[in-house]
Amino acid sequence: MTTQYSNIEEIQLRKEETLTAIQQSKEKIAVLWSDLTTVKKSNDRGEMVAGIISKGIMAFDAVMVVSKLYRRYGSLFKKKKRR
Repeated sequence: MTTQYSNIEEIQLRKEETLTAIQQSKEKIAVLWSDLTTVKKSNDRGEMVAGIISKGIMAFDAVMVVSKLYRRYGSLFKKKKRR
C-alpha cells in the first residue's frame, strides 16, 4: 500500500511518526533482551539444585555432541602426511 503525500508537512509528520514507532520498538526490544539475558537469583534451594543439574546435563550433552562430530568428521582436522 502506497500513501500519497501532497505536501512536505505530511511527509515530515509521517517521518516523526515512524521515528517514534521505531524508538518504541527499540525500547521494547531492549526490555525483552534484558529480561532474556538477566540471570535471575533463586532463593529456593530446590530451584538451585535443579539449575545445577540442568547445567550439568547441558554440559554433558555438549561433550557428547562434540565427541560424536569429532569421530565422524575428525579426519578433516588431522594432518596429512607429506611425501
